[in-house]
Amino acid sequence: MSFLKKVKGQEQAAERLGRSMLKGRLAHAYLFGGPSGVGKLTTALELAAAWMCSVSDSGYCGTCNDCARVFRFQHPDVRLMIPQLEKTKPEDIASLMQARVDDGISPVRIPGNSTIKIDQIRSMERRLSRKSFENKGHIEIIVDADRMGVEAANALLKTLEEPPDDTVIILISSAWSALLPTVRSRAHMVRFRRLDENLIVDILMSRTGMNRELAAEIAVASDGRPGMAFMHSNDSVSLLMEYDPLKVLQEIVDKTMASQVILMAADVSRKLRREGSLEFTMEMQSILLDLRRKSMGLKALAHTEQYLDGIDMNDDEAEGLLSIFQTARSRLRGNGNPQIVLTAAFLGSWEVIKAAGKDSVS
Repeated sequence: MSFLKKVKGQEQAAERLGRSMLKGRLAHAYLFGGPSGVGKLTTALELAAAWMCSVSDSGYCGTCNDCARVFRFQHPDVRLMIPQLEKTKPEDIASLMQARVDDGISPVRIPGNSTIKIDQIRSMERRLSRKSFENKGHIEIIVDADRMGVEAANALLKTLEEPPDDTVIILISSAWSALLPTVRSRAHMVRFRRLDENLIVDILMSRTGMNRELAAEIAVASDGRPGMAFMHSNDSVSLLMEYDPLKVLQEIVDKTMASQVILMAADVSRKLRREGSLEFTMEMQSILLDLRRKSMGLKALAHTEQYLDGIDMNDDEAEGLLSIFQTARSRLRGNGNPQIVLTAAFLGSWEVIKAAGKDSVS
């Protein structure tokens, strides 16, 4: 049974969750793990709609009041928790939620070094201790669960060890290894994968009406993540193509002086800003991981052979650059200044490649 209507290409997740739901045996806790932009939050909402729907006995109808409230983030028994800053205002969160409702793809994320605090977990515990409003139980969705502090994670652990009846807690993370092992072990792992480029092309064409050629260009640069493809198809196709990681690497190598690399980093960070810079470092990591696998004679996991063909980079070089961009991503998530972070990453990459005596990576 597949209850997914909005998410494509995640058949394994849909089958596993659908089978459990059909048998009335949903687990008390799930960990939805996988790259950003592949449908983890949307799947969580579809699961919640299927649980709360007052019309359909298999899946959800999508039109009843219960379904509508779930997808508008207004159902009293389906709650979303996101990392916050000390200064985060309720209206900031409401704005994020509304953007997601309007386009169905906007990330529900506060920029900067946001965290899930123990007070948020305690508020959840109080909700779960009370009877649900609609008498159908509770569903709690925790976005970017890896951003929980130790105190918050330990508080959540108590709830996971003794979950209230008729409760499903869904942890969503693209970096689930950062979660406490004790938390991970008490949640059923559901993996979400990157999608084949051809499937992303079909999705883009059916959802946006764009032609196949443009859809193919966006799909190649989306790193197997349809959510990112939709975001780029809306208003930043040219920006995405301009800052495709492989093109950026080639441009870095082409520079003859460090000052040119610094100016380039300033330009990229200014246009991408914090969230765009963070996505850029994540995409660069994904490519470098596949380049390492390619150098060792292994099959790439996230990119086609055609995309990686002709890239001349050995394991040591790919490993060096991977370490650089892992550090960059960590610094950006820790509220680092995008210009300073990307400047350090670009200069580090330039030095590694130049030290190898190369004038090109392709």
